[in-house]
Amino acid sequence: MTEGIHLISNGKQSLEQFVSVAQAVSPYVNHIHIREKHRTDDELVKWIDELVKNGVSKDQLVINERVALAVQTGVQGIQITDHSEDVSSVRTKYPNLLIGRSVHSIEEAQHAASGGADYVIFGHIFETNSKPGIPPRGLKQLEQLTESINIPVIAIGGITPERVESVMAHGARGVAVMSGLIDSEKPIEEAKHYLGGVRHGYSC
Repeated sequence: MTEGIHLISNGKQSLEQFVSVAQAVSPYVNHIHIREKHRTDDELVKWIDELVKNGVSKDQLVINERVALAVQTGVQGIQITDHSEDVSSVRTKYPNLLIGRSVHSIEEAQHAASGGADYVIFGHIFETNSKPGIPPRGLKQLEQLTESINIPVIAIGGITPERVESVMAHGARGVAVMSGLIDSEKPIEEAKHYLGGVRHGYSC
């Protein structure tokens, strides 16, 4: 399932810190993204091993950009960016991989969908500290993009539990979260709040 909640690592935590959060919230999130651009493949293998050892399913895990590593380790998902191999190429080589694509425009989203992506992550929707000084794309652009493709759109950027229902009302089928869970003193409680918003969004 590509919809729901995607937890994304922030590239700043230690392995122990991220495993602690991921393990705690894994019952409430659909996918856990290892987005650690600065780490070596060997380090990422260790991250995968530790997450699995602590109860996170490989079916939940998504690796950013490193397609060969996902295949090698048996991780289900790969998240592709504009710095990665094209979606259609990855889909041709690995038809069974779960493929997500990070997009910033309708054109990119349509290209990803036609290439065989299972979902796209679009943002940033609201102002966020991780993108200082860059105007958010907003709910209107989110709605326009969701109407332009026939695969799920996951919204990212400044999404608090209180904003989940509004992004889903504008066509998103889930949310991607970094600081909202990673920096929380009560990640399980926060994950439950996010999940409540997602479930309510599905029912509307």
